[in-house]
Amino acid sequence: MIFGMIPLLSAIRANRGSSLMHALIWASIAWLAWTLVFALESADRATVNPWRYAALCLVGGAGVAVLGARRPHVGAWNFVVIGLLAVMVLPVAERMLLDTDSTDGVRLYFLIGTLAVGALNYLPTRLALASLWMLLWCAGELLLLHAPDRLPSWLETTAIDAMLPVLPWLIWMCLMRRKDSASSADRLWRDFRDRFGLVWSQRVREQFNHAAEHAGWPITLGWSGLNETGDAIEASDRAKIEATLRATMQRFLPTV
Repeated sequence: MIFGMIPLLSAIRANRGSSLMHALIWASIAWLAWTLVFALESADRATVNPWRYAALCLVGGAGVAVLGARRPHVGAWNFVVIGLLAVMVLPVAERMLLDTDSTDGVRLYFLIGTLAVGALNYLPTRLALASLWMLLWCAGELLLLHAPDRLPSWLETTAIDAMLPVLPWLIWMCLMRRKDSASSADRLWRDFRDRFGLVWSQRVREQFNHAAEHAGWPITLGWSGLNETGDAIEASDRAKIEATLRATMQRFLPTV
């Protein structure tokens, strides 16, 4: 788990000053929580560890934090994440205070949905493999929590836990796959898309395409980059196009 902090710290450094920093802080908190779970958890898993459940909730909170990663409301969105976590970890408090297991179907489905939203947000991006890996890991951890009898061997249990330290390195490797032949505008767009995921990328695409239509440029922003739809574009217009694309991302990118 300690080595997994290397790509996480690299991501924090690369996104320093961007609106994604808050989500990365939540991800770091979740990573620390899982580090403590692995370090302190007993080998005897006859009973569910409430801290493992809480750590899984923190993973879901980090994914939801991305959905609020836009200025000027990114700071206030942290209260939404805190409220979400308070609802999700309520079964932990009930277990500790009342010695009862209250993780019923509704709360379980709520946790599943929260985890799925965070992972599926990156499924259409270059992080698709890491997104699928995270979904498999989350499914395995949920089985450990709520249906451990379906995992008969110690080896299978250990394999599920071993998937988590691989995840940050898998994300790092996915992001290293770049197309150097792309234009600077396409590289800017793809970098944004892969960092912020589907939800915010679709919003930026919509804003840019409206601006391009209003300016009369024969170009649209597709999922892979800019697509020319008419006559050749002047060099001066290309500079304006890239400036407009950057302007649509100004609430996300580092401030200068």
